[in-house]
Amino acid sequence: MLSKLLRVAFIVVFAGYSFTLLSAYFSYIEPYLFPLRMIQGEARYVTENIIIGPYPHEKDIEKLVKVEKVKIIISLLNPSIPFEGSLVKKEREIAQKYGLKFYNFPMSYIGLDTKENNIQVMKIKEVIRKHPGEKVYIHCYLGRHRVEFVARKLIGDVK
Repeated sequence: MLSKLLRVAFIVVFAGYSFTLLSAYFSYIEPYLFPLRMIQGEARYVTENIIIGPYPHEKDIEKLVKVEKVKIIISLLNPSIPFEGSLVKKEREIAQKYGLKFYNFPMSYIGLDTKENNIQVMKIKEVIRKHPGEKVYIHCYLGRHRVEFVARKLIGDVK
């Protein structure tokens, strides 16, 4: 009985350790992969020139440029979180490839209405004001929490 309990404990500890390592260093936890794709928000217009949604894969960025005529991407991902940092780096390269202006305003998704997040919203408003008439795609990881918070804050000012 004790050896079985020790084996189970070892497996639980090993699985937890492995998950932690993969979460911290595995840079391909992309939201377009299963099962995250199933819980991802949909890209949608909140104003005539502002689209919000989830992290865009390269084919999504290509569509945003060619179909929606987006000129600016604003990422709310936090580069200090390892997997989000790798996504920001990758997205910055893709945005450059398509000739887009790329901005990163990291936001916390825990306690959205914080002083820090509201400061980031003010910076986003300033970017939008400096580029009147240009289409903007604003996103977070899944396109549900941070980006919806930003949209609620922008709606009253941008319309």
